[in-house]
Amino acid sequence: MAYDVVVRGGTVVTASDAFVADLAIQGGRIAAVTASIPEGREEIDARGLLVLPGGVDVHTHLDVEVGGVTTADDFESGTAAAACGGITTICDYAWQRRGQTILDALETWKRKAHGKAHIDYGFHVILSEVTDATLAEIPAIVDAGYPSFKVFMINEFAIGDDAFLRLLDAANRAGAIVNVHAENGDMLDHATRELLAAGHRTPRHYADSRPALAEAEATRRALDYAELVGAEVYIVHMSCEGALDAVRAARRRGVRVWAETRPIYLALTDERYRAGGAEAAKFIGAPPLRSARDQAALWEGLRAGDIQAIGSDNTSWTVAQKATGADDFTRVPYGVPGLETEMSVIYTEGVAKGRISIHTFVGAFATNPARIFGLYPRKGTIAVGSDADLVLFDPRRRAVVDERRLHSRAGYDPFHGFELRAVPVLTMARGEVIAREGELASRAGRGRLLTRRRLPWGEHATAATSTAS
Repeated sequence: MAYDVVVRGGTVVTASDAFVADLAIQGGRIAAVTASIPEGREEIDARGLLVLPGGVDVHTHLDVEVGGVTTADDFESGTAAAACGGITTICDYAWQRRGQTILDALETWKRKAHGKAHIDYGFHVILSEVTDATLAEIPAIVDAGYPSFKVFMINEFAIGDDAFLRLLDAANRAGAIVNVHAENGDMLDHATRELLAAGHRTPRHYADSRPALAEAEATRRALDYAELVGAEVYIVHMSCEGALDAVRAARRRGVRVWAETRPIYLALTDERYRAGGAEAAKFIGAPPLRSARDQAALWEGLRAGDIQAIGSDNTSWTVAQKATGADDFTRVPYGVPGLETEMSVIYTEGVAKGRISIHTFVGAFATNPARIFGLYPRKGTIAVGSDADLVLFDPRRRAVVDERRLHSRAGYDPFHGFELRAVPVLTMARGEVIAREGELASRAGRGRLLTRRRLPWGEHATAATSTAS
């Protein structure tokens, strides 16, 4: 029997191994990984290339409205960008409105994605309020395959500490994980008032409005709350050394915590705000870009296994949308694009420059997020029975990020002009080629909705922190 596809002679890399092999694909799944496979119906020559698991980005915001403004990228353009960058699975955030049930929020996001996504997708749920009715819904939502919820600790979206504790307790009882945006809202509000009173309103001063101390304090508080009720938490988009220290200390105490950072924190610093005006506004996100010292701490955290995942937090606004706050940082919508460039930039800045191993890279971009959120081993690795989600990287290819050639509708990329020391040359999802040489080869709507079942902490905690080197 001839296999559907054979990927021939590449260096197969997982979170723990690297070896030259052929891959056989049948029915969208990996059927064999061995030194020699007979000819397939379709052959892909991977000699000289790295064959990696497709990226699993569990932190995206597509087709979302914030403050009356809708993001530039929906599930069609956002997942097209992802495919061209080597990302083959996303978990997006379904945002519950006040007064809306969790189930209705999920149904709203399912409609947004249906018929548009190029890659497979799942959902977390952002909770805007936690009532008795909300808590009562959680077990059924988890049983339906959505075992992760998110809360904000910033005042504009916060649910309050009492509700946060109640959620942590209910999630723990239901077997769910709580994703936390950890910044102390009162500290942010105070810093912002002081800046505005002093006339420091332009984006040049944005980082000062969200001090690292506010992130560190909120992280410590969230972890103390999790410890109190025995909950499992995932700290999203960690940006500073203080927050990392809090995570390390909590894990030593036995708190069940995971940490995620973003590519922009690993590859950019707060120097980007010095330009001021519309240019600085492009880099405004929450938390902001941090110092070189914070950046170095994050790289060490990745290398040591204290940070397990990298997620883009892709929230793409157009240049014009960002420029509305060119003279007032309080008017700039949070977020940056980055789905198409994140893997190649972090390979360059991390693996090629010796900051992390290729195995840590694969762990953070694929295996660990898949494990943490209940997608492994279907996603996140290269093994017999796993979905044939692959990205072929050319480690000899040099390129420069050109935002004019990317697929996001934002019209810009935070890594524009970066020199790359490896690029994805082919992306496969469930055995189909969906991108080749930076060009989309997919069709909108081929992506499937994923439901998830999470493993208990003890069955995946060690594995998801063992890729450091």
